[in-house]
Formats: sequence, C-alpha cells, structure tokens
Amino acid sequence: MKSRSQKMLISGAFVRLMIATVLLTITTCACGLIDNLFIGRFLTSEALAAVGYFSPVTTAVGMAYVIILGTQVLTGNLVGAGQVKKVNKLFFSSFLVLLLLFSLFSLLCYVFREGLAGLLGTGNIAYGYLCEYIKGYAPGILPQVLAAFLIALCSFNNDLKRAYFAIGAMIVTNVLGDILLVDSLGLYGIGLASTLSSIASFLVLFPGFFNKNKLFYFSLKSGFDISLVLQAARRGIPSLMLPLGVIIKNLCFNYALSHTVGDAGVAVAGVMATVSAITGAGSAGCYNAYSTLAGIYFGEHDRESLIDLTHIALRIGIIGNAVITALMMLLSTPFAELFVVDDPFVENLASRMFFLGFTYLVPNVIYNIFLQSYKAQDRMLLVNIMSFAETATIGLLVLFAIRFFGSDVAWLSNTIVDILCIIVVLISVIVYRKKIDFTMPALLKLPPDFGAKAGEVLSFSVKDIYDAVDASQKAIDFCLENGYPKTMANHIGLCIEEMAVNVIEHGFTRAVNRHSDIRVVSKDGRFIVRIRDDCREFDPRKRINVFDPKDPEENIGIRIVSEFAEEISYYNNAGINTVIMSFTKIG
Repeated sequence: MKSRSQKMLISGAFVRLMIATVLLTITTCACGLIDNLFIGRFLTSEALAAVGYFSPVTTAVGMAYVIILGTQVLTGNLVGAGQVKKVNKLFFSSFLVLLLLFSLFSLLCYVFREGLAGLLGTGNIAYGYLCEYIKGYAPGILPQVLAAFLIALCSFNNDLKRAYFAIGAMIVTNVLGDILLVDSLGLYGIGLASTLSSIASFLVLFPGFFNKNKLFYFSLKSGFDISLVLQAARRGIPSLMLPLGVIIKNLCFNYALSHTVGDAGVAVAGVMATVSAITGAGSAGCYNAYSTLAGIYFGEHDRESLIDLTHIALRIGIIGNAVITALMMLLSTPFAELFVVDDPFVENLASRMFFLGFTYLVPNVIYNIFLQSYKAQDRMLLVNIMSFAETATIGLLVLFAIRFFGSDVAWLSNTIVDILCIIVVLISVIVYRKKIDFTMPALLKLPPDFGAKAGEVLSFSVKDIYDAVDASQKAIDFCLENGYPKTMANHIGLCIEEMAVNVIEHGFTRAVNRHSDIRVVSKDGRFIVRIRDDCREFDPRKRINVFDPKDPEENIGIRIVSEFAEEISYYNNAGINTVIMSFTKIG
C-alpha cells in the first residue's frame, strides 16, 4: 500500500535540492555571464573571443566533478544502506585529493599561461588578452573547486542556507570586482574578479563543516582512505567523460566557426556556452537533485520511492525547460542586443543562436535523468560511453556539417544529438529487457528482484497519535504474518509507536502542514523500519545516552528503542529526517 505522504516528502526534498543546485549553477555561470557583459560593453570583441578560446580550460576544471558528484552519489548509497560511519572519512579524503590536484592545476595554469594561450589557438590580438585573463583567473581555480565541493554536500548537513549565502557572496563579489577592476586592469581585472568571488564563497562555506553534530565535518582524525575516493570516482567517471567530450566539442566549434564565420562566430559560441550554462541550470539542477535522492533510495532498496522520484523529476524537468525554451525563442533579439553593440552582422548571428540554440533543453533533461538513474545503480558502461560521446558528437557534427548548412547547424547541434541519445537509451532498454517494454521500471533497468515484493513491504502515513498507535498495530500484525515471534513483533510495534509519537509531539505544528511516512520491510530474516518526516532536524541517537537523575523518565522511550533495535541510523537530507531501525529475526 502506497503511503499518502510519500510523494509529498519526495517532491519536497527534490524541489529543495533542485533549487539549491540551480542557484549554484546559475551563480557560477552568472559570474561568467556578467564577465561577458562587461567585456562586450567595455572592452572589445577580440577580448570576448579570447574568453571563448579559454573555454576548454574551464571545461577541464569541471573534471573536479568526477570526485564532487561521485562523492555525492556514494554518500547517498552509504547513508541509504545505513553505513554512515564511512561518510566522514569519504568527505575528508575527497577534500584532500581535490586540494592537492587543483593546487597543482592552478599553479601550472598561472606559470605557463603564455604557452597555454598559444596552445588554445588564439590569434595575435586575442593571445595578449587571453594571457591577461589567465593571470587573473588561475589563482581562483582551487577555491572555485573546493566551494563547489562543499556546496554539493550542504544538503546532507541540512545547511542549504549557508549554500545560499555562499552563492550570494559569489555574485556580489564578482559584480563589484568587475565594476572596480575592468577600467584599470582590463581582462586581467575580469579574471581577478572571478578569483575573488570564488574565495569569498569558500570562506562562507568552510566554517560550516566544523560542526561535529553534522553528517560531514572537517577533522584530521577522520583519516584518509583512497579506496573510498576511488569508489566515488568510479561513480563520477561520467563527469570526466563529459569534460573530455566538451573539450573536443569546443575545439571543433572554435575551428569550424573561425574558418567559416571568423572570430565573430567564436565570440557568439562563447556567449552560447555561458548562457547555456545558465539556461541549462534548471536541467542540471533537476537531474543532479535526482541523482542524490536516487542514490539514497537505491541504497535503501526502495523501488517505489525511486519510481515516484523519477516521475516527479521528469514532470518538473520537462515543464520547466519547455518554458525556458519558449522564452529564449521569444526574446532572442533583445538577448542578442545585450551582448553585441554596433555590429549588425554579429548581432544577427547572436539572434539566430538565441532562437535555435536552446531547443535542446527538454530532450537533455529527459536523457540525463535516466543516465543518472543508471549511475545510482552503478551501471557505468553506458553512462561513461554516452557522457563522452554526446558532447564529442556535437563537435564532430558541427565540424563536418557547417560547410553545408552554415552556422545554424552549430546552434541546433545540441538538440539533434540529445534526441539521438534518447533513442540510444531506448534501444539499450530493449536490449536489456529483450523485448519492447517502456514502463518506468524497464526504463530505469531495475532488476526484477530489486526492492521488496508486495508481501514483504508495508507503508503508511502518520498525522496524529491515533495514526501512530494504528501503525504500531499494523506493524505487529505484519510481523506475525511474516513468522516473527510475538515478543519480537511487540517490541517492533513499540519502537514504531515511540518514534512516530516523538515526531508528532515535537515536530508537528499547526502553522505548517507536516508529513510523516513509515515504511516497514521484512526480507531475508531482517526487519527494517524507515521513518521519514519533514519536521525540524532531530537525531534520536543523541538522546540515547542522555539520562537526568532528576527526571529519570526523560528520553526513556528512545532508550528503550535502542535496547530493542539492532541498529539505528539517522540522516537529514534537504530538510527530510530519516531514521532507519533494523531488527534480525530470532527464533
């Protein structure tokens, strides 16, 4: 039986995570957009082209997401499976690896900036501009990566407000830096403003990871475990394949456009890349939020929640991106005029780009949601191949087709390839199922034995104490039906009632409509109870050993639960409390 509050809890967590991810993506990309606006208004088209030539390097910085997103997915798997003790070691180990790798990357970019500018294929004028830009931008690469890492994990610490403050600090610092530095320092000042904004964001985030009461906290005592980083990297390999494909795409784009349209085409492609990162923030926020929650539900072996989550993500992703696409088409000319002044040829080129270039958003979010579901299940072969092939194919399509169809093929290439990717995913589903089956479990490629069967699982929502008592009795009956001893069944029922009543008494308020969902599973001789709610953060494990001689009954219910349950785990992700109690069948 499906719990009435289950979808509300899932959609609430999904929307909160999506908003945080969208804001982060928009902020990071807004800084680039603001930079482009300042460059276009106060410098020259050659300076704008120089930043376009730099795009393969910013894409290479994105390789950090091999560890960032991999850590995010692995954390979801670990907390979903109740292996919370490994989580902080994973956090410290991943942080240290990123620190070492991108300190070196930043240093190399700064020291060898002149050789790098030449390697990127700039012309004489753009070359000088690019050297200046790298000089300002390179020192900010490390804080940019570390800030992205910390923001990606804020939801697990139920600290999304800090992520929002960091995002605000990044935007304000970047805008002020551009205003104050563009006149005196030119493109070097634009790069320096980006560095200062990354540092500001990191300084806001880092203190929040010293609270030992949170899931993630920074401590040298956590220990370093490279095997956990490698496990995370395996799940994040698509984030490596993607930048490699994007590098090929950008090089092909720049070559094809520069040899057919000239530097104007490269400049417009640079604008497209920056604006795409912002307009694509909704899509990225949607499938990245999906990835985090899908990892948790897969770790919990919760088939029903995973399917519900997919429906919610697809619905929100398709509607939201369709609206964005329509707006970009309607406002293509005004958007073009924002970036281009007194150059009708470049303005017309940019207008065509804005009209055609964002039709990819809807197919992109559909394709990526299914790819993220396979990643959560550790089905990495197709994910790795497609993550590289998608972007590389876009570049190759433009390289070979632009001479026949003109620059329009560059703006439509993302759409064409993403539709082809959806077709490839559907073909892979047919191969996996060995028949044509496009139901949601088939599309997700869920194994037939994944999750609990109908007679092994029971779900219900709890809104008041009467519901809690009723849930307890239903759980007792369910235990007895599955062959558990009566004494153990009564203990499990008591635990459920105590924890549910605790949520209702201390978390429910009249002012806000709250939800609580209980799921019990009996499988392979183990009984798992999961309680989710969207009330204030509360970790029952912290009350287990709290005893007040003046009030011996305080916390007695939680202490009794700890005696009966074999294991109790807790986490809060995006404002959703989750308590998991496990019992082993005896007798």
